[in-house]
Amino acid sequence: MNTARKRNTAAFTFMAWAAFICAFTGMFIGIYTLDEVLSVKGYYAITALFLTMSSFVLQKVVRDNMEDEHDGKKRNTPAFTFLAWIAFTAALLGMFIGIYTLDQNLSVKGYYAVTALFLTMSSFVLQKTIRDNNEDSYDEHGQKRSEFE
Repeated sequence: MNTARKRNTAAFTFMAWAAFICAFTGMFIGIYTLDEVLSVKGYYAITALFLTMSSFVLQKVVRDNMEDEHDGKKRNTPAFTFLAWIAFTAALLGMFIGIYTLDQNLSVKGYYAVTALFLTMSSFVLQKTIRDNNEDSYDEHGQKRSEFE
């Protein structure tokens, strides 16, 4: 009898990927269609990528640090943890300062704000899902489980 723990169903994994792809695509369609000069579009594109990557890193660091409290090994130094939080904060502030100062209607600003929050949340969820699925694919001895178990 296999008692392997599966934290994420196939449906949840699909939804995590779908949400991330929708948020990422929505943000970049919005940037592409924005009626602004290329330098402004570039600012939003770089900020969106920075926000995405810093969300992935921050979620990993927070989870690592929580897990490390239980087994005593440290994967992340305090300096790396600090940098992860600073990067995420800078990316989020950069995105929302840009949205606030954008010379567009409130509906356009709202679109970018909601998309930025959706992109941030979906990045956290996707990183967690990928990590859970990877960890769940190994048994208690560190051996890769068969796909058919």
